[in-house]
Amino acid sequence: MPSRLTACTLGLLVLTATGCFHRPSPYMPVEWPRHPAPAASLVVTVESPRLQIIIGYFDLWPNHTALRLVAPDRPVIFWDPGGGYGLEAPKRTRTRDLIVDGAPDLHTYMPFRWYNNDALTEIFEWDLPGAEAQRMHRVLLAGAGIEPDPAIDFDTETPGFFCAAAISEFLHRFGRPSLWVETTTASPAQLSRALYAQQPDRVLLFYRQDRPGFQVMTPPPGAARRSRAARESGAVMESGPDSPAPHD
Repeated sequence: MPSRLTACTLGLLVLTATGCFHRPSPYMPVEWPRHPAPAASLVVTVESPRLQIIIGYFDLWPNHTALRLVAPDRPVIFWDPGGGYGLEAPKRTRTRDLIVDGAPDLHTYMPFRWYNNDALTEIFEWDLPGAEAQRMHRVLLAGAGIEPDPAIDFDTETPGFFCAAAISEFLHRFGRPSLWVETTTASPAQLSRALYAQQPDRVLLFYRQDRPGFQVMTPPPGAARRSRAARESGAVMESGPDSPAPHD
């Protein structure tokens, strides 16, 4: 286990090498409609199948990247690659960086992000077909060794500072047809840029100065309709967990 000084030095080197010193979310589209929402409007009951990619930023560089997945008839998964959620109160069982028993909802998780000094937290959301959510769920459980599958070569355990690399690899290999990241990246900002291009159903924006309220940002109407139609048509394709990208 490296010392804290060594870990911090490595982190600064990674940030420097990936060009991560910038304002929070430098690629956020300014033309997307947005509206403020009260904290009470967050969904806290059982949700429909949904993928959430969480990217947190300090004032000048990224902080962390995590993933939350809701699948029909399955426990909610929270994947915290290289992170520290659940190590202290409220403690959670982490299996290779995956939390299944007691995976947090956003009401529970956002105070942890503010405690870790996020100036902005982006939460990208895709409403998934049930079969797609279950397929991703199988991949993550296999990657943590919870439900092993020899056909799935993937590991959810991640060193510190490589959270964006882990999640971008997962989306590159297993995100299709719902979404697809063309290349893996160690930069949370570059991952954010790629996710905006994948037309999420919505993006929740939590600004530190506005807590506990947030903003909801959505793609322009035409782009949102095209994105939903592509996902619904793609979901009927037969595909394995690591299937190739569809061609035009």
